[in-house]
Amino acid sequence: MKWTHRIAAAGGATVMSLALLTSTASAQTPAQTPTFDVKKVCEQRVPKLENRVNKALTRINGGAGVRGSVANLRARAERATDPAQKDWLSGKADHRAQRTELLKKAQERLSTYKQKYCTGK
Repeated sequence: MKWTHRIAAAGGATVMSLALLTSTASAQTPAQTPTFDVKKVCEQRVPKLENRVNKALTRINGGAGVRGSVANLRARAERATDPAQKDWLSGKADHRAQRTELLKKAQERLSTYKQKYCTGK
């Protein structure tokens, strides 16, 4: 068998296998209920997660007197004498300010989970 025939055969086999895999992968599976104890999650885990997210948001959005808040980090950066420390604190404040979006998304996901699984059951 020539090398061109081998390449054509391998290419054909690859195309066939990809066609079979994509047809089975694209089949829609119905939404399934969780396999874990939803009641336990709703009563124990979700309130703890909500409390944790609220604490983090309160800390990040706090004033200059709140340790770890964006305002506190920016104030520390202004007082810093070393340019490297000033840059590091400014970067940390920027990163922490970006985390608020992630925490707000987590709050939304928790509330939708509560509405979907925890109410009326």
